[in-house]
Amino acid sequence: AAYTFEDVVFRVDTPDGGQRAVTRDDSWDDLSPRFVLDYAISPDLMVFGSVAKGYKAGGYNSVEVGSDFDNEDVWNFEAGVKSLYSHVGVMLNASAFYYVYSDKQSIALVNDVDGSDLPQYVIDTSDEEAWGVDVEARWQPYDHVMLYANLAFIDATYQDKVTRGLDPVDLSGEPTGEPYLSAALGASYIWTLGAYGDLDLSGRYAYRGESRCNEDSQRQGTCQVSPNFEVGEDQQRLDVRLAWSSDDDRYGLAAYVTNVLDDQYVTGVNNLTTDTFGTPFASISEPRQWGVEATIAF
Repeated sequence: AAYTFEDVVFRVDTPDGGQRAVTRDDSWDDLSPRFVLDYAISPDLMVFGSVAKGYKAGGYNSVEVGSDFDNEDVWNFEAGVKSLYSHVGVMLNASAFYYVYSDKQSIALVNDVDGSDLPQYVIDTSDEEAWGVDVEARWQPYDHVMLYANLAFIDATYQDKVTRGLDPVDLSGEPTGEPYLSAALGASYIWTLGAYGDLDLSGRYAYRGESRCNEDSQRQGTCQVSPNFEVGEDQQRLDVRLAWSSDDDRYGLAAYVTNVLDDQYVTGVNNLTTDTFGTPFASISEPRQWGVEATIAF
């Protein structure tokens, strides 16, 4: 893949009150291979391994004069097993992975950028690594019943990162904020109505562990603890859905409720206005919602 950016123009005030143009141009290219090897031990058991590279082009930050950032690369290594135990209606998949980011692009809030007293968001890059495991299971004990579960563990840390701004912090070796654990449980039951179609009742419970904080988390608003609320706490959510589909799958009608328990969380605190106005503001997860859907296939 090749990317070219030209004629990126910034207008900069000069000491005499005039303006001058700052023009930047650059290009990036990359070859991103992917290798996969799998072996069927039996018709119901397969092992596999893969190596893949990902890429994102570099660019410019339009709100920071003269700013540019390098391209982002990631190498991902994965190995696992896929299995089916048809005599008991169980499918079980598991994999382990390891990835390494070089110059991963992100947005960060910093102070004292180019001598300015106002905080601003800038494009920041870092080297990161992570390893983890992912397990998925499905069980169909009866024709009309399906149960499923998945569990993921990840340990993500910075290999090399020093924050920008007035008080730089070396985060090398510290967590990126990604929680260790996430999991989900679900179930569905299908009533067959013959010529009147099918009725499917399903539910899903999801869990996300608490964020892993580092020395820069409070400034970024991802792990701040307040007397009134907490940022980055573990989360849970329950969704339910009842759906009808016609016998020929042409028509469908569904009703759903998301976040049935109405659990809401502070997902982040924006500190952009904290130093200037003393008024940070927070982002809140969605409350309980319900709705209906209608579909027609042509």
